[in-house]
Amino acid sequence: MAAVLAAMGVMYVVVAAGLREVPRTARLVLGVGAVAVIVAALAAQPVHGSSTIHMAGTVTGAVAFVVWPVALAADRRLEPGLRRGSAVATGVLLVALGWLCAQAWTHGTWLGVAERVLLLAETVWPIRVALASWSGRHLRVRFATLALAVVAPVVLVVGFVAAQAAHPGPDPWNRSLSALSGQGASSRWIMVSALGTAGVLVVLIALGLRRRAPRAAWQLLTAGGVFLLVAALDPQPVGGYSAVHMVAAGLAWAALTAWPLALAFSPRVDRRLRWASVIATGVLLVLMAWFTAQLVTDGTWYGISERVVILAQAVWPVVVAARGIEIGQ
Repeated sequence: MAAVLAAMGVMYVVVAAGLREVPRTARLVLGVGAVAVIVAALAAQPVHGSSTIHMAGTVTGAVAFVVWPVALAADRRLEPGLRRGSAVATGVLLVALGWLCAQAWTHGTWLGVAERVLLLAETVWPIRVALASWSGRHLRVRFATLALAVVAPVVLVVGFVAAQAAHPGPDPWNRSLSALSGQGASSRWIMVSALGTAGVLVVLIALGLRRRAPRAAWQLLTAGGVFLLVAALDPQPVGGYSAVHMVAAGLAWAALTAWPLALAFSPRVDRRLRWASVIATGVLLVLMAWFTAQLVTDGTWYGISERVVILAQAVWPVVVAARGIEIGQ
């Protein structure tokens, strides 16, 4: 639950950053709500009592997601249909929030249902506004690419958590992804599905960046996704070793670490993104060195370091997709 809520918060931070055609106030309120959701997810309720940080994040997030359409309704630069719809959306969300508050204060039997209804209702208007901001195929491709880039790390996190929960052995956090997806492992199909899906998503992201990113960048990203898919589809055998799996995994990690360099050395890319890509490559190399050291020494942080690396590699496609309109101008 914490992973899902935190992932949702991250997604809406990206959504708020990407809705550049709407009033700044609306984007700011939506972004504040998204950050509040992340805080609430990371500051869980204790076994006994209540967490002030969790409750403050929950309330702030709920209120922000309810009132952010007000700024849309008040902006006369927007088309009338969107303004009227934003006013109606605010009213509906206020009713849902009032129902939730009434259930909470009276310890009602519909408290859980009211909370879920409000959460799902709050996801509708960002979709409507995003659709209204599309203007032609270019922005549709950009939006789809960004969505895929955000979904990829979410798939990985959900897959990690589910596979570790399904693995019966001790200390699943320190089990390698190869072990979790290996033949004979009870977590095999969960981990294979997560890694394979992530590989396909990476390929689709690369193809979405094809017309705007340097050729070397999207080709390396494509190679990383393909090799990740191959590694997922050819798991380690029971008590043995698959050369195809290990080579594919190594090449995937190399490609996903090196592809930002193609952005850094391309004069077509915005200067700030070029420098940021250099820094991103450096961070990934440091993390790769950490994982390699843990692997060689059979360190206690082996499993953690592997997860950190693969999730860090999933971050830069999100950044590039979000700033993709500045590439290749």
